[in-house]
Amino acid sequence: MIHKISEYSNEIKLLLYGIFVYLEMDVEIVKVLFYLMVLDTILGIIKTIVLGNAFSFKKLALGFVSKLAVLLIPTALALMSKGLNYNFKWFVTIVMDLLIVSDGISIISNIIAIKTKKEVENFDAMTLILKSIRNSLIRLFKKLLITIDPKFHTEK
Repeated sequence: MIHKISEYSNEIKLLLYGIFVYLEMDVEIVKVLFYLMVLDTILGIIKTIVLGNAFSFKKLALGFVSKLAVLLIPTALALMSKGLNYNFKWFVTIVMDLLIVSDGISIISNIIAIKTKKEVENFDAMTLILKSIRNSLIRLFKKLLITIDPKFHTEK
């Protein structure tokens, strides 16, 4: 399986670049975010070993897949932008920037934990970002509904 994936790695990379270009997403920012996610995962593994916590490949795989799924957030926003013919590019860029900062915080936390050999309380910026994006999209959707039907009243 891994051999097949590596055999088509250039094609997969080209497909991903094509998607990001079509969606008018900054490919360099996506690369930076991906590299930060990989670095954070590596430091997380080192931290787990240094702190003597149980290491499992299942947990590693789930963590890495969840990190890659985070890349779907700006991609989904960019797709919505295309579908609605609305310029979300600024919002996509802000979300990507926030995700970069979130991973940076996680990397710093991992480094501190490795250095001090003590668990560091990690600020869950990712959940806050996701909730903020969700709330912003709900507000936008309600505005669109009001534009379509002025009689529509939103409930809190």
